[in-house]
Amino acid sequence: MSGPLLLPIPFAANSVSLGQLLCDPLDPSTHSTPSVPTPNEQPQRQANYKEIIAIDDQGRFVSTLASRSPSPLESLLAVTADHVEHITLPCPSTHFDSIRQDASAAGFLRRMALQKQPLYYVVGLQRLRNSTFRRAAANEGRITSATPVDPKIRLPLHLRRDSAMDLDEASNDIITGISMRKVKCNIGPPEEPHSLDDVDYVWSYESLEDDLQLSIGLGKALEQAELHALADIIPGEDFSDASYDGYYDISDDEGLGGF
Repeated sequence: MSGPLLLPIPFAANSVSLGQLLCDPLDPSTHSTPSVPTPNEQPQRQANYKEIIAIDDQGRFVSTLASRSPSPLESLLAVTADHVEHITLPCPSTHFDSIRQDASAAGFLRRMALQKQPLYYVVGLQRLRNSTFRRAAANEGRITSATPVDPKIRLPLHLRRDSAMDLDEASNDIITGISMRKVKCNIGPPEEPHSLDDVDYVWSYESLEDDLQLSIGLGKALEQAELHALADIIPGEDFSDASYDGYYDISDDEGLGGF
């Protein structure tokens, strides 16, 4: 499986778990299943994490600069953390079968089928421990330096501690990356044919009352372009500092992550 998708707006570290089904991959506070117990996998850790992230005019994370040179017109953040953790489900398909057999999850799947609600199955997470974010600048294709210790940037709106993301008061731990597989649920007669869009899904079936059938399909991984489309992030938007000025409040007050 490819690496985790970069979330446009990070999640609080305790807001989503492996094995959950999300209605909205951009907001785990919306309807989702409780996490069915998963294998006790140990996360892979890397100490002294550093990354440069390009952001748009709303402060949303758009891409990392790991595989390309920065443009002098881009708005950039320098990200550091004590360490980064990657954790994944070792056998997503097997675990998904246990979700289908869980009583509370099964009821949730039926409701989502009636609402024709697409779902997203969380199979991987990237967490930053004790993270900080500062403005950075590009000069002749290279990152010259992050903004000095002061002034510091404030938190983007959805990362504020008084927001619905519910960041722990004492924690600077966040989820910046996520891996998800697409899930479809349909209710109809057993003889009802699948659509062409259903070809990429692996289907299971459950008989219901009134000669109906619940069809549950586990699909391919959600891609970064699809996540951007859900967030209304348009490829080629102007992510320059000129378009971005004014979104962050640059001051000597508390910065992102409480620094």
